[in-house]
Amino acid sequence: MEHAPSIYRETVVLRHGQCDMGGLCRPSALLELMQDASEAHSGLCGLGSIELMKKGLGWIISRLKVEMQRLPHAGEKITIETFPTPVRHTFFPRSYVIYDEDGARIGCTNGLYALLEFETRHIIKSDWAIAQLPDVRDLQPATGMPATVRPLAGAVQTGTVIPQFTDLDLNVHVNNARYLDWCCNALGVDVMREHCLTHFDVNYETEVRPGHEVHTELTRVDNRFSFIGTEGDKRHFCIGGTLTRRE
Repeated sequence: MEHAPSIYRETVVLRHGQCDMGGLCRPSALLELMQDASEAHSGLCGLGSIELMKKGLGWIISRLKVEMQRLPHAGEKITIETFPTPVRHTFFPRSYVIYDEDGARIGCTNGLYALLEFETRHIIKSDWAIAQLPDVRDLQPATGMPATVRPLAGAVQTGTVIPQFTDLDLNVHVNNARYLDWCCNALGVDVMREHCLTHFDVNYETEVRPGHEVHTELTRVDNRFSFIGTEGDKRHFCIGGTLTRRE
């Protein structure tokens, strides 16, 4: 089998169904586009979801940093570039760069991925998976490493989320993109009508599976926010970022 390219690119036209009420790409749709690009690249490397499922494995994401200069709009043609960087312990870092139709860079992200063993629900190290990667020794992350997100101090708005069928993915847990929908819904229509999410970090700490009931806490301080989800003493996720006023 020929070696997969170290950098993968695909060009898409942003569809209306991927956009919010203001015509900008939803954060969750941006993550789904990234997910599709990395799945395509992983497939070329022999590490696609179908190949991994045969071995009882699946990709999960542990941390994510998103830095967009602007969000693309409905009907816009964008190019997504993605590439892995050298493995760190059990984590597989992967970067993404988003370009507009003129080739101008409009955003970049960096994520830390890992392999989940379905039977044990544990993260594992796999020399086999590492061996499938192209040579990425000379590649540098597109942006800094995702930050550790801590809840802001301030007034807390609480809520409850119970995962539904459409929240779940092939790993039988809530897909990473759905947490951004939960966050935008918690911020509310009035806030999101005037603002969008262009800079945020996500810590995915413990998977959310069917039957879980997640207690959420949203805190806003000026244009900053934190959104966390817990169940008892267990924290499932924490999202932190800034709200950018729409033009």
